[in-house]
Amino acid sequence: SGVDLKTAMDKFALRYDSKILKRSISMLNEGIEAGGAIGDLLNRIAINIREQRTLMKEMSANVTTYIIFITFSTIIAAPFLFAMSGILIKVVNNLGSAVGSVTKTASSFGLPLSFSGNGVSQRDFKIFSVVSLSLTALFSAMMTSTIKKGNISSGVKYIPIFILVTITSFISFTLLSS
Repeated sequence: SGVDLKTAMDKFALRYDSKILKRSISMLNEGIEAGGAIGDLLNRIAINIREQRTLMKEMSANVTTYIIFITFSTIIAAPFLFAMSGILIKVVNNLGSAVGSVTKTASSFGLPLSFSGNGVSQRDFKIFSVVSLSLTALFSAMMTSTIKKGNISSGVKYIPIFILVTITSFISFTLLSS
């Protein structure tokens, strides 16, 4: 329509938000300026785009393993381990009170044994667990987003889901273990 090919191609590339299209048009324009045949240039660009897509698919498959591991660790493993730690704290506190009564008896016989002090309460541990699991879920959602999409901002929508599921898992494991 009266405009030279390079200008028309540049305008075409600017209309769409595609890095691949902009890069392809740039390579095509450079090839035309260097005197290359348009058909050969288009074939090479098409081959290059196919190879790039194949590499992207392979990279995506490799990263999926990391995403699965991070998600499993956050949603299942960490809440389970915190619930089991809660049971351990309960057992140690019960053992401490039992040993505390034995040390009173032992001290009355002149034995220098003492077992005193307050351990971590169940309530404090549950608060710590919920805060710790929430922070873990927050950072896991951000890492998953960074691995999957390349930026943190696209994973903001996953943060509440990760936190909710993680805390629900912790509560479920705690109730099941009681």
